Amino acid sequence: MANRIEHFVYGTPARLRRFRAALSPEAEVRTVPGGLIVRETLPSRPMNASGSASIESLAIASGLEYDGYGQELPDADAGHGLDIPSRPFTQRTGIVAGHGFALPLPDGRFGHAIYLGGDRSGYLLVDISVLVTDRPARPEEVRDAQRLYRQPILVWHTEFKALALPATVPVAQLPCSVVFRCSTGWPEPHVWAQLERRFAEDGTDTPEGWNALLRAMAEAGERLPGMDRFYLMQARVGRTGVLKLAQDHTLQRSVEDERWPMPWQPAEIAEVINHLVGGPDMIAARDKVT
Repeated sequence: MANRIEHFVYGTPARLRRFRAALSPEAEVRTVPGGLIVRETLPSRPMNASGSASIESLAIASGLEYDGYGQELPDADAGHGLDIPSRPFTQRTGIVAGHGFALPLPDGRFGHAIYLGGDRSGYLLVDISVLVTDRPARPEEVRDAQRLYRQPILVWHTEFKALALPATVPVAQLPCSVVFRCSTGWPEPHVWAQLERRFAEDGTDTPEGWNALLRAMAEAGERLPGMDRFYLMQARVGRTGVLKLAQDHTLQRSVEDERWPMPWQPAEIAEVINHLVGGPDMIAARDKVT
């Protein structure tokens, strides 16, 4: 299967027009605020710098800002059963990349986070705060509050409620880049059966059973057997909040330390909200177990 690669280029309208005219006829081009997204199809192989060299060189020669590349991923609502809004997060909520926002909680209070960026596939990069208040906090309070996780996380852009906080300047600096891990390997069938017996969870083929096993293993301080290596997924956000994901398929051995990146799989915002009101932290459980 071929790789669909997206390149992100920014600059003045005149230079963008000259750059666009010089592109190969096979390249697909989409206009975004202040720049272009150029799509090309490459033969199936791990992404590397050589695949982007020609477009990057052309952009630099045209006096443009080349803001990197990422692999085009399948639409989030295809295969995940999620209702992904067609409008971008900023357009839907009024929350601009780099700014904080409030999350209404079911008990009437408000959680808080910082929106860093999003893409058209339904991925959002957010930095979750531990701050829970009776009314939406001030932007500087969100900026200075402790974070719930050791790094920003990916969440699905579903129709969750989010309230913009009044601010004229962002509380997070863009562009930015966040690294996630993609663990490889999986327990053998007989090992999986042993895990189900040990933790008394025999319905792990359902979301409820799988989550119950994750919680039990996290409480016991155990990881899934066989997941001893990972490769990296980098979430890159440009200055306008455009998010793209790039993979590095170089395998690394799993050794937990303070630099240990979190899993790349997007969470649902309901999991964040549930934990903020006192429920189990499924995001931390997946981090510990997988």
